[in-house]
Amino acid sequence: MMNRNWQPSNGKSAFTRMCGFWIVFFFLFSTYSFAQKVTAVVDSTAIKIGEEIKLSISVEADSTASVVFPQEKNLFLPLELLEAYNVDTLKKDAKYNLTRMYGLTQFDSGKYFIPKQKILINEKPYFTDSIRIAVADVPVDTLKQKMFEIKPLVSVEKGSSNWWKWFLVILVLVAAFGAYFYFFVFQLKAKKKKKKKKEIPPYDRALLQLNELDNSTLLLKSEYKDYYSELTNIVRQYIEEEVHIDALESTTEELIRKIEAQKQAGYLDLKDETIKNLKNVLQTADLVKFAKSKPDDAVVKADRNLVEYIVVETKEAIPEISEEERIKDEAYKLRLIEEQRKKTRFRNAAIGIVAMIIVFGGLIGYATLSYVKENTYIGHSITDLVDGEWVPSEYGVSGFTISTPKVLKRISPIKKSDSIKSPVNSEIFQYQSYLAPFAITLETLTFTEKIEITADQITEQILKQYEQAGTTDIVVKYDEYESPRGIKGLKMYGSATFNDVQNPLGTTQRRAYEVYIFEEGIGVQILRMMYAENDEEGKKIVDRILNSITQIEEQK
Repeated sequence: MMNRNWQPSNGKSAFTRMCGFWIVFFFLFSTYSFAQKVTAVVDSTAIKIGEEIKLSISVEADSTASVVFPQEKNLFLPLELLEAYNVDTLKKDAKYNLTRMYGLTQFDSGKYFIPKQKILINEKPYFTDSIRIAVADVPVDTLKQKMFEIKPLVSVEKGSSNWWKWFLVILVLVAAFGAYFYFFVFQLKAKKKKKKKKEIPPYDRALLQLNELDNSTLLLKSEYKDYYSELTNIVRQYIEEEVHIDALESTTEELIRKIEAQKQAGYLDLKDETIKNLKNVLQTADLVKFAKSKPDDAVVKADRNLVEYIVVETKEAIPEISEEERIKDEAYKLRLIEEQRKKTRFRNAAIGIVAMIIVFGGLIGYATLSYVKENTYIGHSITDLVDGEWVPSEYGVSGFTISTPKVLKRISPIKKSDSIKSPVNSEIFQYQSYLAPFAITLETLTFTEKIEITADQITEQILKQYEQAGTTDIVVKYDEYESPRGIKGLKMYGSATFNDVQNPLGTTQRRAYEVYIFEEGIGVQILRMMYAENDEEGKKIVDRILNSITQIEEQK
């Protein structure tokens, strides 16, 4: 059955549908216009590792618009920003086309996306599209790549270094400048200021100090203790200088007794009321300083005025002195000034001597430490041995040459064993460090004639020497050895617990050892090295020494 309430669409409904159509059309059109304001393009979407790709961001805006491009480097991750170029402006009709280019790269192969970038136009954010970038490896043909032989080591003479002289000069200059700055800038400036203030008569200086105290911020900060300390010091110092009694170091009761004694002796015509006021001010100051009392502002102001009144009354109460007494007083002051100068000169001289002792003591200590290191009493650290300048040296009559971290020192030859009776010449060169620890020994044996002696006999003799010296828990391995330069020999290596004499650290700890035996014509070269077990740096030193061994020339 048909609904009777149904009615066909009227004109108002058609108008509504028309308005809705235009609203949707306007929205889509505005969205399309919005999408065209900001664009981002790249010059290539596929690059090689490390190759630069340029990203261009263009903005179309009015001439009055404020445009802000991306600035931070991390905005382009995972790609790295190499350079952000200047903005290029192009006028088009009534609008401007702003373009900024960015240089990007990536050092790992793979596929990446340049993230969306935010551009602010009149503080309103607009975003670009993300762009996919492919980064490819650089192909390397190892079959066609030409290989080169390892270059041999080149012997270089050890140059003399004068760095310590420059260090000494700089140290002396710094010490001299510091001494000058301390004595002539700080000390003399403070002394001149203090001296200039002392040249003012005591009465005028006391009034000046009271005015300075009024201008201070001690009361504003409620620092009553410091305020009363300054206030009482002013009046005490004035009384000490004018009345000539020990006021600064006296207690309140002692000072009042001294003033009363001066009055009774007739040297000071001071009123009893003034003495009483002074006593009250000093007692109030004692309560503030030692009992942490906090007086009222009215009391503080009254005490300040009383101090000024006491200073004025004391000046008027001091009798006039004769010319003779004035001369004596001046002589006394000059004597005090001279004594003070002597103390100052003595103190400055003592400081200078101590500074010189410190400087030269440091230099002597450094030179002594360097001497001890160079003469292998304590040796060098493992870092010094690795990073230091190595020394190539030639040993034996056949030109056996190796490079070592430090020069090997000639020591007395050991006693020849019974199994090796033919050597007529035995030379031992050694270096050991108690700091590393590391030790190297090179023994050259030269025979008068060709004899039948094997490397096995030598290794057995070396093991006997270790055992006789107290070495325990010896682990021994044997292997044939050929150096990088083609020198063949026998290698004996392992680990052992060496005693205090053999161990570079001076303690019985396990050490790794390596012994290399090279036969040459009528002689034998025995190279021994010892370092801390599992020490990678020590192993590097051993490998570097072995790589430096040059071809042994047979004696004609």
